[in-house]
Amino acid sequence: MTKLNHPIKTSVVSTALFASLAFTPAFGEDVSAKANVNSSDTDSSIEVSEPSLLTQGDRGEAVESVQSELASQGYYTYNLDGIYGPITKDAVEDFQADNGLKVDGIVGPETKGALSSSGNQTEAKSETETQPETMNLNSTSSGSPSDSDVVSTAENLIGESYTFGGETPSEGFDSSGFINYVFEQNGIDLSREHADMWTSDGQHVDSPSVGDVVFFEATYDKEGASHSGIYIGNDQMIHAGNEGTGVEVADMSIDYWQDRYLGAKSFD
Repeated sequence: MTKLNHPIKTSVVSTALFASLAFTPAFGEDVSAKANVNSSDTDSSIEVSEPSLLTQGDRGEAVESVQSELASQGYYTYNLDGIYGPITKDAVEDFQADNGLKVDGIVGPETKGALSSSGNQTEAKSETETQPETMNLNSTSSGSPSDSDVVSTAENLIGESYTFGGETPSEGFDSSGFINYVFEQNGIDLSREHADMWTSDGQHVDSPSVGDVVFFEATYDKEGASHSGIYIGNDQMIHAGNEGTGVEVADMSIDYWQDRYLGAKSFD
C-alpha cells in the first residue's frame, strides 16, 4: 500500500508545477503593465514644472517676467518686484481690455501669448502712454519714482500681522505704525500718530494720487484722524486693518470708508 502513494504524490506535484508555469507569464505581464502605467504617470507629473496661470497673490520670476513685458508696452511703471499685487493686476486687465482678451486679471496662455507678441498695436501703445506719464506725475494712474517705491514697499508687507503698537514686520503693525515703517524705508520720517500726520506732516491734496496717504476719522472713539492707508489707485488702499485682516488691500468705495473719509496728504 505504501508504494501506491508515490505515483499519486508525483502526479500532484506535476499538476501543481504545470499550473504554476501556466499562470506565471500572465501574472508577470500584469505586474509589468501596472508598473508601466505608474511609470508613465510619474513621468507625466514631473514634466509639469511651472503654473499655467498667474493670479493676484503669486510671487516669483514668472510674475517679474510679466511685469517686464507690461512695462515694455507701457502698462506698468513700477518696480519689477515679482509680486502679483493689485497694481500688477490692474495693468494686466488694461492690457487684456486693449487686446480683446477676457478681462479677468489672470495671466493664462492667451494673455501670455499676447504679451510676447511684438505687434504694431502694442508698440504704438507704449509710445503714446509712457510719454504722458513722465509729464504728469500727479496722475492717479502713474506716480513719481518715490511713489512707486512707497507702493512697492507696502505691497511687500501684505499679509503681515496686526499688533497694537507694532512698528516692524517682526512684531506686526498697527495702522499708523505701518504707515511710519513704509515711509521710513523710503527715507521719509513721519509723526507716529494719525492725528499728528494729518495736522503736521506733508501737504494736503484735493484728491489722492498713487503713493499718497488717505485719512479717516471716527474709526475709534477719538477726535480727528484715527486711521490711514496708502492709496494705490482705483479706490483701493493698503493698510493695517485689525487682528483679523493684518496688512491688506481694502476697497475705499464701500460705505464704511466713504462715511469716514477725511482727506489725503502727499508726503513726497
